[in-house]
Amino acid sequence: MAVGNNEDVETTPATDPTISTVDFNLQIGVEEILVDVDPDVSLEFLQKAEAHAGKPPPTRAPKEALLRMHNRYVEQQRKASEGKAPRMVKKVVLALAYPPSGKPIKDLSPIRLDELLVETHHEDKYLVVKAISPPYQGAGTITVVEDEHGNVDKLALYNQSTSNILQSIPEGTIVLIKEPYYKFSGENDYMLCVDHPSDIIRLQQGRDESLIPTPWREPHETREAVDWGTAGDRAFMSKELPLAAENYTKALEVAGDADHSFRSSIFLKRASINLTLKRFDDAFSDALAAIGGSSDWKVYFLAARASYELTDFQTSKQHLDSALALKPPTSNVEKEYERCLARLEEEKGVYNFPDMAKDVTPENIHIDRASFFSRTEIRDSPHHGRGLFATEDIKAGELVFAEKATSVPNEFNPEHNSAAAYAQLIELCADNPTMHKKVLDLYGGTYKRSGLEGTEVDGKPIIDVFLLESIRRKNCFSGAHVSAQAANGEWNMWKDGMSRGLWVYSAYANHSCLPNCNRSFVGDMLFVRATVDIPKGTEITHIYLPPKAAFLLRVPQFRRTWGFECSCDLCDGEAKSPLEQHKKRVSALAELQRTIKKKNPVKFHPDATIRQIERMAGKLAALHEPEVYDELKLPRLMLVWPTMWLIEALYTRKQWAKVIKWGNEVFRNFGFVEPVRGERLWMYKNTQAVTTFEVIKALKLTADAYDATGQGDLARDCRDAARTGLVCMVGWVTDESFEAFR
Repeated sequence: MAVGNNEDVETTPATDPTISTVDFNLQIGVEEILVDVDPDVSLEFLQKAEAHAGKPPPTRAPKEALLRMHNRYVEQQRKASEGKAPRMVKKVVLALAYPPSGKPIKDLSPIRLDELLVETHHEDKYLVVKAISPPYQGAGTITVVEDEHGNVDKLALYNQSTSNILQSIPEGTIVLIKEPYYKFSGENDYMLCVDHPSDIIRLQQGRDESLIPTPWREPHETREAVDWGTAGDRAFMSKELPLAAENYTKALEVAGDADHSFRSSIFLKRASINLTLKRFDDAFSDALAAIGGSSDWKVYFLAARASYELTDFQTSKQHLDSALALKPPTSNVEKEYERCLARLEEEKGVYNFPDMAKDVTPENIHIDRASFFSRTEIRDSPHHGRGLFATEDIKAGELVFAEKATSVPNEFNPEHNSAAAYAQLIELCADNPTMHKKVLDLYGGTYKRSGLEGTEVDGKPIIDVFLLESIRRKNCFSGAHVSAQAANGEWNMWKDGMSRGLWVYSAYANHSCLPNCNRSFVGDMLFVRATVDIPKGTEITHIYLPPKAAFLLRVPQFRRTWGFECSCDLCDGEAKSPLEQHKKRVSALAELQRTIKKKNPVKFHPDATIRQIERMAGKLAALHEPEVYDELKLPRLMLVWPTMWLIEALYTRKQWAKVIKWGNEVFRNFGFVEPVRGERLWMYKNTQAVTTFEVIKALKLTADAYDATGQGDLARDCRDAARTGLVCMVGWVTDESFEAFR
């Protein structure tokens, strides 16, 4: 019986120890999609939380005790902050997710602090509280709040952008929390928890008077628009940028439409602040709203800067042209114009890779470059929802597309990177609706969507942080800071650095164990090159994970992690092989592993050892059915390891004829069936193959063997193919780096 998509495949590895231990991970490269999982939460904690769920907390700390403990933390942080500790971020547990509120305040009814129930999402309710202490920063912003009835509790506020006043909620701030969540945090410890940025609204005197409890209302202060403008200027000079932006907003509300000159000046100031706060959508719209004032060249300049940050370089150039038409060139405008022209050139696929690599440092991987998408497009895929497709013929080794990261932190640490990537993505989406919309379009797994994400309710777009984290986890890539450096045998992930982040466009490319592309990285730029000739209209595929040589191991990994069955030609083809045959191959490979795992192929071995490995490799090859592997022209990945060992061992003995023989076996085992045709090398054509560093190494060794036997044309073909393969693996190659690769 052939192995299909059934539970036998899932359970076999656990019952046969040889399957879980016998497999070599093909050295596809250091780049793969890294899978983030929920951080560990103890069963004891979950059981205690469940025991309290739906009930009032057993005890509530008195106001004085709560403030005393809180202020102790505030003081400790004040002293510790003199050393400028890095910002902590919350680790997300999707298993404990709850949805954001999607209802307007008018459809909610009020609730008191003392009515909150533990581990309960209080739907159809809203809570108004006032901060009665300074905050301290942990993984979120922690403060003590009080309702109008004198009830007090702790409030933990997460995922507020640094551009938002609530990121460090000032004492005295009045907030409205929509559909509040009251959380068990530990033994006798409970608190209000706000994860979704859109679930909390800062109430302001006057404007929100109807929602502010009467005891907290202040006498209505009548201020002129110019006064609010002056207040904004003062806040700006004090570097309180979120407050400055808010004061400028109030100035615009009071000014009305009469004084166009005043409004233009305020829009211009707010545009500049929004640009600094990385609220690029707002900066762009403010700049356009300021047109018609006395400083239009500045308006166009700011609009150009905002467009640039939103990667709309053509629009940026248009606004720079307008700025230059109104004012003689200045160094700032000219510099921005040159930058913009460089990005437009890169959008054609023209990159200076050595210069890019120089811009990447251990401290900063973000480089000023543009994406290149014109050879591909997003379309419905016949197998996987949506995918990327070639809009023209693309030759092996050529650039298919390139993308600047949507979101990627500088830090790479398995303990912290996922939390940092999550926090950065939330802030980006909260501050820039256009980016939020692009991210929301991606696959988010089984997480249930409301359909309201991104829509504006009560003046704020709905942000579901758990959905964004689910999307990030399903679409995240990792790679070396510079892939070309990772080809060096001395490269070390911890010393030389990795990055992990989200590239939205790249995420549309679907998986295949026999991909037609490979990705590489230079800083936060992701480059995808064709590993075979790709005809126009072909779907672009890459690997999510290095393919396991053993079919019984390979199939479950995609179901377990991404929830899909791989239907590539390799998986579909090998599914036709009987389960018993798969097990026989695993046993044969296990025997080979025991024999050669301690035998370094570059050291001298007696003829008897070579013959023994050749016989064992032949035995394993015979277990690959011709009707599956030859007729379907599939790779024989389980044979790669022994045949690579043989070519390296024979190379040290200068047995050139055998090097050529086993070199061609390596190529065939990777899927390059009939690698030599008509006395020329046939690689990267209409083949179903896997390109790896081993392929490149085998090509270089075989090239030397062809040279030694007087077959110069084939030697040149092998070196050309090796160079093409290395370009695909690392993105770009120089003569020096190609010669150095071994």
